[in-house]
Amino acid sequence: MSRGSRLRDTSVGKLTERAAALPPATGVSADLFTIDGGPILLTGFYGYATVAMPVAVLSFDLALDPDDGGSDVALATALSISGAAAGTYWRLNATAGGVLVATLNVSYGVKLATPIACDVGDLKLNVTGGGAIGTTARAKWGVTWVPLSSAATVAAS
Repeated sequence: MSRGSRLRDTSVGKLTERAAALPPATGVSADLFTIDGGPILLTGFYGYATVAMPVAVLSFDLALDPDDGGSDVALATALSISGAAAGTYWRLNATAGGVLVATLNVSYGVKLATPIACDVGDLKLNVTGGGAIGTTARAKWGVTWVPLSSAATVAAS
């Protein structure tokens, strides 16, 4: 493990990333990350448009889908991604369940001031709206986290 990786693990938590991919179609949910083996503290979350999003009426929101059969828990409510340029970052709001925040080329506050305890389940992205995602848009996603159980893991879904 590199010195930089050890420093990140100590200051913000472990990093799990997903390769850039086409977001799901409108009205579809996609699991971004799977939490397994025990609960975690979610210390940060980001998304990044590697290729521009279509100019269509589309929104992203993020939820935890717990494996215990309980209802989804909103981590971030819908943010319009219509026409988001390549280089747009999305991150969680300072208020849990608040609207995702978008900024171009840089994202302040990717590390959450108050980490969110998450049980075993899936962090899932929901795409809503009346437009089509198209075939060229691409987004990359990442989370930082700290295990609350020695067996806890987070993997890209």
